[in-house]
Amino acid sequence: MSNSPVQAKDAQPLSTQGYRGTRDFYPELQRLRSWMYGHIKNVLEGYGYEEYDGPILEPLELYASKSSEEIVSEQLYSFDDRGGRKVGIRPEMTPTLARMVASRAKELVRPIRWYSIPTCMRYERPQRGRLREFDQLNVDVFGGTPLDEDIEVLLTCHDLMVRLGAKPSDFEIKINHRGLVDDLLFGVLNLNTSQKSAILRLLDKKDKLSAEAFREEAGKLWLSGTDIEKLEQFMSQPLSELRPLMGDKTTHLDALSERLACLQSVIPAECIRFDASIMRGFDYYTGLVFEIYDKHPDNRRALFGGGRYDNLVGAFGTDPLAGIGYGVSDVSLLNFLEVHNLTPVLSKKTEVAVIRFSEADRPAALALSRTLRELGLNVETTLSAAKFGKQIQWAERTGAKAVVFRGEDELKNGTFACKWLATGVQEIFPMNDPEEFSKKLSLV
Repeated sequence: MSNSPVQAKDAQPLSTQGYRGTRDFYPELQRLRSWMYGHIKNVLEGYGYEEYDGPILEPLELYASKSSEEIVSEQLYSFDDRGGRKVGIRPEMTPTLARMVASRAKELVRPIRWYSIPTCMRYERPQRGRLREFDQLNVDVFGGTPLDEDIEVLLTCHDLMVRLGAKPSDFEIKINHRGLVDDLLFGVLNLNTSQKSAILRLLDKKDKLSAEAFREEAGKLWLSGTDIEKLEQFMSQPLSELRPLMGDKTTHLDALSERLACLQSVIPAECIRFDASIMRGFDYYTGLVFEIYDKHPDNRRALFGGGRYDNLVGAFGTDPLAGIGYGVSDVSLLNFLEVHNLTPVLSKKTEVAVIRFSEADRPAALALSRTLRELGLNVETTLSAAKFGKQIQWAERTGAKAVVFRGEDELKNGTFACKWLATGVQEIFPMNDPEEFSKKLSLV
């Protein structure tokens, strides 16, 4: 008996709806994504970053080791393959990056500047800016000095946004330093390390709480009134005014101040500032942390972020490797472009449409198409010999600038005819010297 999934005669038609949280990329949306990725790649490769990629499936243990508990326990698509191996569908690129770098750690030329734009999947509730399937730009650098790496990565963030059309007033880079936060908690407040995770989570959500609610939540964490006041002071003051609060615990304060001053000397100061509420992955990042925020009133949210980590590859038995990186999904960037009216109008890349009038004209039309393609032109051919008017309408829908064809006279004279669609003017060009046509087309 056959096990093939043959559809029964009385079965309901298949749904045209895709899996929830995924998207169909029709050509018009795919053109936009290609345009966006082209700008991203130009910016990063201008800094010397190289593109890499990896498998969409990895052993489950890799994600269990390198991804957050939330991703592994709640968002990871995992299953047993037919060989009984436990595998997961890529929810993020960092575990694969760590594995790849560890496998060639001694061979790679440093600094290592890598980027990728993989498709990832996470099982979570679809909402604005967040889907179950998404492409995520990942940018990482290792093997340099922390100061230079931190500055460079933040400059790429700024340049990416500007390249996509953003003005300095459209977005804001918010930075913090996990070492500075630790200095406050354990050097100034003398708190117990067991309180760290809970306090970090409280600080991370402070902007969403009223002053009264923040103090109430802080009190539940066994913080004294004085401790709460100092936390509020830390969270509300600019970096330049924190020195009296920090006392002699200024190492990381100085490091962050140096980075901020350097960055503000080369990019507009209005689009980068210190924000003590930026925490990022509580157990992952160890140094500079940052987020890029959209300032548009209809989309006030973090677009992307990242930070510095001390040991990317330690779980693989190789020497520790510090670095800094960030990730941003295409969903967030597309939302940003939309609310700021930065989405370009992109058409098909067809430049020339070749038509024919009969079945007998097919060889001549194919030869003309090949001649023009050899000049580097984007040429689309008709797939049927319809009436002239209908073929002109079809050519207009392709976005072509010109329609070309070879009728009886053109075949006899070794020429081809061109009708410029914008003006309706018709011209004749020689088949043995089509460069003249190409030059005129470039001016249209």
